[in-house]
Amino acid sequence: MSQAYLLLDRAQIERLPERLFELESTTFQSLYQTTAFGPLEDVGPVLVPVSPNSPLAQTFFREWSATSGIWLESEAQETVVLEHLRSLIHVRVEGDVTVLFRYYDPRITALWLTDLPPHERDRLMGPVRLIRLPALDIHQENPDQSAAQYAQAPWLFLPAEQLEHLGRAQRQRFAQRLIEHCQLYFSEYLQGLDLLALQQWASHCQHSAGRHGYSALDEVLLWARFHAALGTDFPDAPAHAAYRQILAEPGISPKQRLDNLNAELTHQQLTGQESCR
Repeated sequence: MSQAYLLLDRAQIERLPERLFELESTTFQSLYQTTAFGPLEDVGPVLVPVSPNSPLAQTFFREWSATSGIWLESEAQETVVLEHLRSLIHVRVEGDVTVLFRYYDPRITALWLTDLPPHERDRLMGPVRLIRLPALDIHQENPDQSAAQYAQAPWLFLPAEQLEHLGRAQRQRFAQRLIEHCQLYFSEYLQGLDLLALQQWASHCQHSAGRHGYSALDEVLLWARFHAALGTDFPDAPAHAAYRQILAEPGISPKQRLDNLNAELTHQQLTGQESCR
């Protein structure tokens, strides 16, 4: 008999254990437990049995299925499913380097599995018979597959071209977070922009931040304030001399520069000196 599971990302879902308790689902297994990544368990993936049409299932499809987990079905015992999924949490890449693999992000799952030959995809799915993603179901075509076991050395290898392919999901996720942040906090500056224009604006903002050494999400989200309030030519417009001086100031940390830029913009807005967009 087939059992459904949710593989959920604790890094994406706030208070996940509490949410599961509220949804009357108190049983879950951490994939990082008993592995070398045990110290990261609080932000790692968990496997949760789920019943169709239950409150948990409804919450998953309403809130989490797009970005924070995947739906699985298997006829194997839960311990077998858990161990196979656990074996995929890390992979080898070129240079014989081991990295964590967030394959349970549904955007990465789709990019990773859909373009593979069926025999290779079936081997990776192991005891999993079905993966349900938004607008896409991935079925096991050759169900007699063995389950893998977690080991200190990962069995899965991802070549450079496949990593680049999968990196698209991370870039898309970054851009979407940036757009959502700006729509929430800077909507007055983005009025009239359609989706394509918003994506172009976000890409330009990210590139501008990167040129000045800022690439982490929290840094780019703060940089977006300047990009929104002062225009896409920030900090190169003639009116932005004060900001360029802050960016060029020696002897201070990148974080302090951002804080100083933020303070300068706040000062200009409060004194009515804000530059025209």
